[in-house]
Amino acid sequence: MPKDSKPAGAKSDQTGGIYPQKEAAYWREQHAKQPYAKNYSYEEFEHAYRTGYDTFFRYPGKGFDEVEESVASEYEQAKPASGLPWDVARPAVNAVWEKMAGVIGPRDPDRGIRGSI
Repeated sequence: MPKDSKPAGAKSDQTGGIYPQKEAAYWREQHAKQPYAKNYSYEEFEHAYRTGYDTFFRYPGKGFDEVEESVASEYEQAKPASGLPWDVARPAVNAVWEKMAGVIGPRDPDRGIRGSI
């Protein structure tokens, strides 16, 4: 069985059922729909997305705004030489956190108002 395969309904204790390969595939597919992505490729944001899903479970029960400084530091420390600066990458990292926290659904241009969930 592949490393990220689990029986239906099974969840990983460490990741809450979130698997990096699946998150990467999701963001690769959704990237072009993101408002911050207009002038950038998925590859340019890949590190930002990875930072989002890698850090989400390090701060259980916390919101992105509460831990942004720590997440930004982790992003900068692991950023490839060609990586985007934090101010450009931040919306992507935040989008990952919002998706994983269930704050909003898939980020379509007409995604609606947050309070309607």
